Amino acid sequence: MERIAYIVIGAAVAVVMMTLLPRGMWPERSGIDVRMVMSDVDLDMMATMHQHTPREVSADVLSPSVNHLMFPDMMDGYNIQILTNNFTFTPANINRAPVDNEGHAHIYVNGIKIARVYGNWYHLSGALLQPGENDIRVTLNANDHGEWTVDGIPVSSVVRVRTPEVIQ
Repeated sequence: MERIAYIVIGAAVAVVMMTLLPRGMWPERSGIDVRMVMSDVDLDMMATMHQHTPREVSADVLSPSVNHLMFPDMMDGYNIQILTNNFTFTPANINRAPVDNEGHAHIYVNGIKIARVYGNWYHLSGALLQPGENDIRVTLNANDHGEWTVDGIPVSSVVRVRTPEVIQ
């Protein structure tokens, strides 16, 4: 239990650092090794904690689908519009039993989960993007957080955005 507490605290510190520090001062951009704060075992355990059992959509219902659009925000980052078909966002049912075509979305930046989303819009801070190409993935997830799948394929959408390279 103590190890999980340390992992949660480490993750909270990482979120605070990403939120408060200017882009050039992030550990991975300043040459500081993130492993100084968290070990490989801790990082692996965090990744495992974010894995959920896939949920196959029943064959007797229409399959859900998702696409997303990314609009540059004049102040910072992007506004993401999540477009779904045959899917209903149900924030009041979070952590309850899965119901076909209901749930929420998860947003990943370069393979790292950064948010749980309960509606069609999300603001993505530019601080979460690295210089160059970034893959922004949106998945549809059940009330129990499992990714919805159709024929074993996750119901998801990926958009690649390019941010300016940092000049040093």
